Amino acid sequence: MTDAARAHTGLGREGLWALAGVVTEKLVALGIALYLPRHLGLDGYGEYALVLSTLAVFQALPDASLEAVLVTRLARAPAPAALAGRGAFVRLGASLAGAALGLAVLLAVTGDRATAGAGAVGALGFAANAASPYRAILRARLALGRHLVLAAAQAGLAIVLLALVVRAEGGVVPVLAATSAASVVGLVLGRALVGPGARWAADAALARAMAADAWPFAGTTLSLVAAQQVVLPALLVRLHGPGAVGLLAGAQKLVEAVGFIPQALMLSVLPALSAAAARPGGAVATAREATRVLVVAIAPAALVLAVHARELLVLALGPALAPAAPVLRALAVVGVLGATGTVIANLLLALGLQRALLRVTIGSALAMVALGVALVPSWGATGAAVAAVVAMASGQGALAVGARTGPDVRPVLAAAARPLAVACGSVAAGAAVGGPVGALVAIVAIYPAALVASRTVTRADVARWRTGEASS
Repeated sequence: MTDAARAHTGLGREGLWALAGVVTEKLVALGIALYLPRHLGLDGYGEYALVLSTLAVFQALPDASLEAVLVTRLARAPAPAALAGRGAFVRLGASLAGAALGLAVLLAVTGDRATAGAGAVGALGFAANAASPYRAILRARLALGRHLVLAAAQAGLAIVLLALVVRAEGGVVPVLAATSAASVVGLVLGRALVGPGARWAADAALARAMAADAWPFAGTTLSLVAAQQVVLPALLVRLHGPGAVGLLAGAQKLVEAVGFIPQALMLSVLPALSAAAARPGGAVATAREATRVLVVAIAPAALVLAVHARELLVLALGPALAPAAPVLRALAVVGVLGATGTVIANLLLALGLQRALLRVTIGSALAMVALGVALVPSWGATGAAVAAVVAMASGQGALAVGARTGPDVRPVLAAAARPLAVACGSVAAGAAVGGPVGALVAIVAIYPAALVASRTVTRADVARWRTGEASS
């Protein structure tokens, strides 16, 4: 990789392509999720959701962790295509092993071989995605325009095949077969976009090295997911009933609408971080730049969620979710914490410090559970939200003061301070105007003017972000 490529942040045009790709896939997935209940009926959709959610649990290693590890290696590899083929073979093996576990769980839970058979069809799609070396190559090369083409083509094909299934009045198995077939065809499309050289090959040494790097990253994700999406809802439903879980879930949905932006940008920022790690301080500088961009983009939206929680819940989810306003006010902070946390996690992966990240995350997850036990009995869903926010903030604080992680994490968190302060002042000024008009004025007029007036964002910053170049 050239010095110029190493100096890139993964923002600019690459970041916009990455964002467009994620938006395309999210919209297609949302459209499918909204339509399938009408086609399959309640029982059929329930079976479909059970199959996919069960399989997805056992695909966390190949889909998230191993892919991220492979991208970090490809970004620094002199011959990325050959490495991508061997890495894809490792991911395929992990996907097949995960599919076997998922199918065993499906069979044990349902006792229905037909449901397990449907799961086997769905598992083919996961395996095809894991077996493809092409998305990883395109990410590592920061060729996110072609990555978007591949994602959009695969999503478009899935829609066409699903339309044919709906026309033929097919059930759960044909629906799963349609999406799996699109993933298989995605292998062919990827080969056409990337070219030759990425051949599957067994490499035991690479498999061991990737597994050693990936399991702490997978453990980090699973620790937070277990605490936030399993333990806290279980406490809520036991102590306050399913309605309290609904309040928490409704507020989380609005926060997730903000949170997909940092997840999307990491498609391009992670390989840039990995390449920059070859230079002293390069990865930290890239992470700091990415954090500034993300907080500038996300902070006002997160704060508006807090200030106008009730109105936004009613508008988006209906009057029944109005009591979730205190929950949303607490969780709105997660919009910013999620941005800084995503950058920090990817930075530590690029620097090979994922084991230190795992230790702190486990502590944060345990703190979340302990706070939930203390707060949920009296505060219900709001207590669960506060527990999540405090635990996430304390986890990032622990990384900032840690001997191994602190020198890298503190500059990233410091980069968030100034744009967050400007956003707070702007939204407060908009709140003085009152109502939705005040929120609109804050985001469209007050906030941009305050960013420029305070020199939080300069013309040089904008020019650099547009090109994706790292700061000097």
